[in-house]
Amino acid sequence: MAAFFCASGRRLFSTAAAVSEYPVPIARIRNLARAGRLTDIDATVAPLIPAHPKAVISALSVVGLSDQASAILSTIPSPTSELLNALLGPLLRRRRHAERVPGLLNAHPSAPRNAVTWSILAKALCITKGADEAVYLLHAEEPPSLHLYTAIIDSYYKEKKPHRAEELWRDMVDKHGIAPDAAAYNVRITYKSTAGTVEEVKELIRAMHEEAGLKTDVVSYNGLIRVLGRHKRVDEALEVYRGLQEKVGAEGNTEAKSTPDCSTYTAMVRALCNAERWSEAEDVFYEGVKRRKVVELGTVRKLVVGLNKAGKGRAARRVVVGLRKKFPDHFNGPWKELEKDAGLTPGASNEEEDAEEDEQQPAKTAAAEEDQQQPAKTAATA
Repeated sequence: MAAFFCASGRRLFSTAAAVSEYPVPIARIRNLARAGRLTDIDATVAPLIPAHPKAVISALSVVGLSDQASAILSTIPSPTSELLNALLGPLLRRRRHAERVPGLLNAHPSAPRNAVTWSILAKALCITKGADEAVYLLHAEEPPSLHLYTAIIDSYYKEKKPHRAEELWRDMVDKHGIAPDAAAYNVRITYKSTAGTVEEVKELIRAMHEEAGLKTDVVSYNGLIRVLGRHKRVDEALEVYRGLQEKVGAEGNTEAKSTPDCSTYTAMVRALCNAERWSEAEDVFYEGVKRRKVVELGTVRKLVVGLNKAGKGRAARRVVVGLRKKFPDHFNGPWKELEKDAGLTPGASNEEEDAEEDEQQPAKTAAAEEDQQQPAKTAATA
């Protein structure tokens, strides 16, 4: 299993695919790209193109080499929409790369387009120019697809224009008779988790189950955890989170749709930090690290700073040292600032903290148990 920082440098992603499933050495390509060794990249991917063109095109696009990926696509006699999407999809990770999507799409007129292709274009336009600039695609495609509607609705929510998003939702369902899927419902749940009430999120989840016959997935549960945390119902959020953890243990399947992801751990750690339940937040953080799902940078900083202020300086240092040791090749940029937040010497070995981190990996502490019991004690007193 490989792990890498996303383009923004704020989140650590994990790639769960085994090497046999993803044959391109993306970490090596990334390192070569950073060093400007394009000739070596060509030599690395050339033998893989005949058998794995999609993986090669996608990997090059992921590391920012979309011109090289486009050139490879141009050499394929009968390109498919799947190959075209492998070129375009990764460009949505950064705004400056998303700007290239329309041009690259036009550069491959012989490659067929499908619903995913148009949704990628819509997302690129939404990212670079705003959702209003993508609405014309709903009239260009007959009939407009669920993918396309979902992409534009999501963008309107992110632009804090819920009235436009709801208008498009009604247009999609009532006018075109398109049945929303779990991804479409999750767009609404995600918005309500940041701007709505617990009851609104629960109602959307109920509608998914009872009206649409859909199963909730980790994105749905993340929204519920997030909104419960926002409304200081942390114990309820923990119940949802523990339910996801139990599903993983019972099923033994870390690839299930309800498996906790980076956003799950971020939402839960942030809720616990906001409640100043530092030991429990630390435990959840380590549960994520154990599965190579690392919390978003801002939330890690909140945890580290909070631990320090709560007189848990050694725990704060342990968090940072643990990340630095487990992901040494990627612990750079804004992540290096965590060393200062934790009171560590930037770049130093900090052997004492390293040894301490090894000894104290995330067994649940007595303090955590006390934190968990505190709400019950308070309720009993009341």
